[in-house]
Amino acid sequence: MCMKNSEEGCILQEQQQELSDKVDSLDKRLTKVELDISTIRAETQTGFKEGAAVMQAINASIVTLAHDFGERMNNLDKRVIAEKEKWGETLRWVVKISVKVLLLGAAVAMGVNVWKTFAN
Repeated sequence: MCMKNSEEGCILQEQQQELSDKVDSLDKRLTKVELDISTIRAETQTGFKEGAAVMQAINASIVTLAHDFGERMNNLDKRVIAEKEKWGETLRWVVKISVKVLLLGAAVAMGVNVWKTFAN
């Protein structure tokens, strides 16, 4: 039994109570959604910060690798140049000996020719 003046007042009171319960329920759900969103936002920001730190670490590793690669290439170039110099010295030595042998052979041939000319 309703204590209001009319039957419509009782129905209205029930509807208002129902509406108030729904609003409270929605308020609780909205508060939970807001908390969840703030947690998601914090996790996202933390993830981006961690990702930035990882990218900086990767960048440092790449710089280190590039520096190491450059040093190794320079060392390789130095060794190749040193080997070229050694081969160049060896080739000069072979050319000098070959020239000496040819000149000595030419001198011997000239000597034999002169010997044959004056010995006859």
